[in-house]
Amino acid sequence: MFSFMMLLAIASAIVELTFASKFPAWRKAAKRNKAINLAISLGLSFVLGIMFGAAGLIAMSAAIISTVIAVPGYAVLEWAYDSPEAQKHGGNLFKYYAERWKIAMSDLVKLVYKIIKIITAPIWITRAIIEKIIYYNNKVRQYRLSRS
Repeated sequence: MFSFMMLLAIASAIVELTFASKFPAWRKAAKRNKAINLAISLGLSFVLGIMFGAAGLIAMSAAIISTVIAVPGYAVLEWAYDSPEAQKHGGNLFKYYAERWKIAMSDLVKLVYKIIKIITAPIWITRAIIEKIIYYNNKVRQYRLSRS
């Protein structure tokens, strides 16, 4: 029962925050007025509870837990979409920081690749030299066989 209640609460909070991220009016109203936040959260948890067969104490407990989870979620959404910093970066800080992390990770991968290349240089340089020696040795052998 407890695990079903927690799953329902997390699912309700995720659905609520997903909708809030898509609809700015919803997000701003819920951030401004806690009663609206509570009503939306309780309503969504009730609807999800009915959809998955929850009733009574499980649905209400999940609604309360999802409301508690959603309050910091709205603060994060406000920071990511409505803050002055977000407006300065195009209105979506999640996208802005994802692009920056993508660039940083690609630079890190290039750096690690170069370090590994330097560390393993004796191995691949020796292998390349041996392959060249074998190639020229076979050419000389073929030349000698064709001359005799």
